[in-house]
Amino acid sequence: MAADPAAAAVPPARIKRHSSSFFSRRNAHPESRVVYVTTGTANLESKFKPNAISTGKYNPATFFPKGLYEQFRRVANMYFLSVAVISLFEAISPIKPYTIWSPLVLVVGLSMAKEAVEDYARHQQDHQQNISLTERFNGTSLVRCEWREVVSGDIVRVVRDQSFPCDVVLLSSSLEDAVCYVETKNLDGETNLKIKRGVEGIKNLGAGGAKTLQDMTSGTETYVECEHPNNSLYTFTGNIDVPRGVYDGVVKDGEFAGGASKKISLVPSNILLRGSSLRNTEWVLGIAIYTGHDTKVMMNSSAAPSKRSSIERGMDTIVFAMLMLLFLMGTVTACVCGLWVKNTSPKMWYLDTASADMVFDPTDTVTVGIVAFLTSYVLYGYLIPISLYVSLEFVKVIQATVFLNSDRQMYHAETDTPMRARTSNLNEELGMVHTVLSDKTGTLTCNSMEFFKCSIAGVSYGEGVTEIERSIAKRAGKPVPTGAAASTKAIEPGFNFVDVRLEGTKWMNLAEAEAARDFFRVLAVCHTVIPEGEPTPETICYQAESPDESAFVIAAKRFGFFFKRRTTSGVDVVEPVFGPGQGGEVTGKSEEVHYEVLNILEFNSTRKRMSAIVRTPEGTITLYCKGADSIIYERLEYGAQRFMESTQAHMDDFASSGLRTLCLAKRDLSDAEYAQWNEGYTAAAQSLEKRDEKIDAMAELIEKDLFLVGATAIEDKLQDGVPWCIEQMMRAGISVWVLTGDKQDTAINIGQACSLIRNDMDLHVVNINELVKQESDREITRQEFQDLGREAVRQQLIEGIKKCDTAEKKDVDMALVIDGRSLSFALEKELAHLFLSLGSGCTSVVCCRVSPLQKALVTSLVKDSGRITLAIGDGANDVGMIQAAHIGVGISGQEGMQAVMASDFAFAQFRFLERLLLVHGRYSYKRVSRMVTYFFYKNLAFGLTLFMYNLETSASGQVVYNDWLMSAFNIFMVSAPVVALGCLDQDVNQRSCLQFPHLYRQGQNNACFTVKVQLGWALNAVYVSCVTFYLVFYCIHGGEADNPDGHAFGLWEVGTSLYTAIVVAINLQMAQMINYWTWVQHVSIWGSILVWYLCNVLLSSTDPYLSTYSYRLFVPTVAPTAKYWMSTPLVVMAALLPDLLIRAFRRMYVPEDHFAVQEYERRARGAGKRRTGGSGSKGAEDQGVKSRSPMERDVEAGAGPALTVNAPPAKLEDFTGDDGGGNPYVVAPRRTSYKRESGMSKIPVEDLPGSLAHYEALQAEMASRGQNPSLSSSPSNVRSLAVHSSVLTALERSQKQLRPFRG
Repeated sequence: MAADPAAAAVPPARIKRHSSSFFSRRNAHPESRVVYVTTGTANLESKFKPNAISTGKYNPATFFPKGLYEQFRRVANMYFLSVAVISLFEAISPIKPYTIWSPLVLVVGLSMAKEAVEDYARHQQDHQQNISLTERFNGTSLVRCEWREVVSGDIVRVVRDQSFPCDVVLLSSSLEDAVCYVETKNLDGETNLKIKRGVEGIKNLGAGGAKTLQDMTSGTETYVECEHPNNSLYTFTGNIDVPRGVYDGVVKDGEFAGGASKKISLVPSNILLRGSSLRNTEWVLGIAIYTGHDTKVMMNSSAAPSKRSSIERGMDTIVFAMLMLLFLMGTVTACVCGLWVKNTSPKMWYLDTASADMVFDPTDTVTVGIVAFLTSYVLYGYLIPISLYVSLEFVKVIQATVFLNSDRQMYHAETDTPMRARTSNLNEELGMVHTVLSDKTGTLTCNSMEFFKCSIAGVSYGEGVTEIERSIAKRAGKPVPTGAAASTKAIEPGFNFVDVRLEGTKWMNLAEAEAARDFFRVLAVCHTVIPEGEPTPETICYQAESPDESAFVIAAKRFGFFFKRRTTSGVDVVEPVFGPGQGGEVTGKSEEVHYEVLNILEFNSTRKRMSAIVRTPEGTITLYCKGADSIIYERLEYGAQRFMESTQAHMDDFASSGLRTLCLAKRDLSDAEYAQWNEGYTAAAQSLEKRDEKIDAMAELIEKDLFLVGATAIEDKLQDGVPWCIEQMMRAGISVWVLTGDKQDTAINIGQACSLIRNDMDLHVVNINELVKQESDREITRQEFQDLGREAVRQQLIEGIKKCDTAEKKDVDMALVIDGRSLSFALEKELAHLFLSLGSGCTSVVCCRVSPLQKALVTSLVKDSGRITLAIGDGANDVGMIQAAHIGVGISGQEGMQAVMASDFAFAQFRFLERLLLVHGRYSYKRVSRMVTYFFYKNLAFGLTLFMYNLETSASGQVVYNDWLMSAFNIFMVSAPVVALGCLDQDVNQRSCLQFPHLYRQGQNNACFTVKVQLGWALNAVYVSCVTFYLVFYCIHGGEADNPDGHAFGLWEVGTSLYTAIVVAINLQMAQMINYWTWVQHVSIWGSILVWYLCNVLLSSTDPYLSTYSYRLFVPTVAPTAKYWMSTPLVVMAALLPDLLIRAFRRMYVPEDHFAVQEYERRARGAGKRRTGGSGSKGAEDQGVKSRSPMERDVEAGAGPALTVNAPPAKLEDFTGDDGGGNPYVVAPRRTSYKRESGMSKIPVEDLPGSLAHYEALQAEMASRGQNPSLSSSPSNVRSLAVHSSVLTALERSQKQLRPFRG
């Protein structure tokens, strides 16, 4: 390697300049990062991070200390560690230490082993990356090296299809003008190629060979000054200083005087990021600036915000409550023991307590009480389930990986995208959602844009009928337009425009032909699209950052302005020759012209506009701008607009058709004005401090006095199944909020098309359009607008709350629409509570013209109200909203994968949300909540038997069970059934979950995990333990002989009988809970009981040192005793009978919704058996499979049936009756809105929407399907259990589907 002369002596002048402009040597955190381009050691003192990466949590030195710390952060594990430590003191512990340490080591060891396996996989992936090969310059030539050998300041060479080893400043490439194409799929999921450009002035570096590279790296004359490492993938601020020998650009007078260097600004398009790959380019050369963990992709690999479910937080509360109970029981035990030793033990001379040690010293009762408390602390530890966390984690992983990720009904075949649960922590939270907050574009819609209509020079063009218009007409019962104008098939992908006035070159004959030409030029020039393939209109392919951009360029091509190629200096466009030809006729000829792109002012979510400053073929400097109407209209030249009002009217019409609108404008600039502005812009672009703010400020100076040329209207069609999904969620009691950047009219019409806003709703709109217009016309000042706007929004919110109260009294749903300017006031501290109160009372809310920040603020506002929120989106602008919500769902659509990478769950289509919530979410909630409550029930029941026996022995600390058997209780005896419950149990089948969405409200109300439910299980545990203990000790083994030979059971025999009763009772309690029996449940329940007996047999024949008191106990003594086998069923029956009776009473007289659906499914199975003559399927998952119709399979798939009557079929006579006077009625909840229901009642048929004739029509339709539902006047089987809420959904759906019969 060549020597580094600069490493030994850096020029003093340079040291001084760096010290003053970058940082002080005494400052540990310099303001910027300086990277010398050298092969020497000049960068060593900066201590840049190496390029080797490690994403593992542990290394060999930290695995045990850090892993143990992670495990014992859990309260339960910390408690068991303290118990294990106390058990080492034999004078205190009633249990052998190894019986405590063994399960603790097993549980902690399994968790740490899982961590080790996962971390080893991460280390393997890191190693594969670190040893990947690339090339770097060593001072004389380019040599191959591993990625981990690259350091900051190296010049690296990457060849086609390789990934970049670090973050690189692009210097040169194999393509003309030093451009290259990169794929960033691994960074943001976007598959479209992005163009990157070499640094101006050193593009010919590669052509100069090794000599030029040696000149660049021979000293410290070339260096990069840039921002410190950060996680922003799309921004970069920096400059590069190059000497005269390296610079190959145009040299101005005075530059490089006295050996000075040239400062060139660096922009994001000059940076190649690690994680991206080189495409369609043979090679590139660049400078390594960020390496290893300083690269932007690694800076983005930080952990996502930690989210915990409500059940998990409630579980922590129960653990603390159980700890408090344990301390209370220990205190009672200590008091009892102290008083007994002090007052009673001296009377028992045979105990000789006078000479006892501190454990039973009657003269030191305080010490006796403390020791008794510590003994109880160890003995009662079975109140805290040691295996709870491990079991719960296992169950959640199974739910996520087996059920969610493998659900084919949430697989999108067109894009080959399966469902992905990116975390398993929030499975049960999916069953408790109150509010869904959704983006629109790409989430509710396809984000597949088509140019549909436009307004040019105040004239509207386009004859098509949008999908939104067709959907609204269909829902309103109006005729749907037909013909060519109503065709849904695009003429070309991205273009579906029909208007003969603009066909070919007919636009040249328009009165405003020049304005039309400017309109098309904005479409063809103002963009960042990259053309690929053969440069002909038929074969070219456009790579765009958004579907809108692609649609605009395709539209320009269809209108004759063909964007052919992009170069570093500008763009080439083939456009019609403007002006009439000879004889006054349009020539129809085209020519290729070049537009020199001087500056691009890029679009972002704050600016909401994009501008391109170009030198046109005519030689004039023109600014072309496109953006949101609210932004463009603020920047129009006041008093010089001819088309403003008519264009606004057209945009309103476009918006009412559900189209996305954008304004197009231009401004001609003089050479002097541009030169003066560009000087300031260049200075802002080279600034290292607040560069973006300075560039935006310069953009404000030039993007003014614009002339409006027209507006575009883009159609973004709804995704399949969106209306059905939203309707289902509303039936489930879930409020839906849509946060969109569209205009108010667009948002309202799309809301109507997707069932978000219905005709039977009260609609309240909050906007301040009049004040916005007054401010725009400069009738009021900005401060007056702020004051008046805030007060106007306050009054409208208060009015909306009053309307909401009125609607609630009338049992009518309400929808709210609020625009972005009003929302900015509504989110202020003094108005936020009013906005939240109004929004919470509405079934649906639409927020228009919303920025990404406002999306996150709205989500946080709803979340902080205590409502469980789910945010769903598909783009980078939705990341803040997704991370702010309790649950984040990402749509893998057209806008990359940023939303997916920030989400908790991800899939391809919005309609899958119905199944995710109503099926998987509901199942997970009920499974986990029942699992957790049962866990504490079984431990409390078992622990209380120890407590009662300890009190029976005057709190002496004597145990009644074998130490090993106590330790095995949570691990082997009762763990398998509860895990099976958490994985497989389901109260109703999947079709019923979708068919009766109101069942979801059990999770919203947290009905399975309320304090009342928890106390009920606790009381059940107390009862089971008391009955079991006292029946065994005082009834079954009360002192009489237990064997025919007169032998009475001793302590350990009675303990075995008690243990048997409690284990069998707890396992059979699970059998009473289970709704869905499979072979897994049978094996887990009966297998757990069998394991108990096998353990006794094993211990009975094991060496006494290990088996202790169980040696030769069960086989020769307990098992041959008939009394033992006969008493166990009696004790278990007495323990479980009250729970069984309560369950029967609730099912018969206080039925819950799912009870009625279970009854409905039972009758449906019976009907299926009668039709098929078979026995049918016994599993709830497959009930009625053999008789399932195509319609019913559609219900199961969540697609929505063609005729949504209840499936599988059941006779309506079960749900109807007669009042004795010949007047039929239906027993159902009296409810007229999705959010409210007011109990059961007998509703006369004539009071229902539609007459009896309509239901007879429904009968006829059902009879045609072979379902034979007869309306009968017989009141048989009319009771709440048989009908309840199931009838309601059938009636609601039948009313909806009977509209054709009513026509």
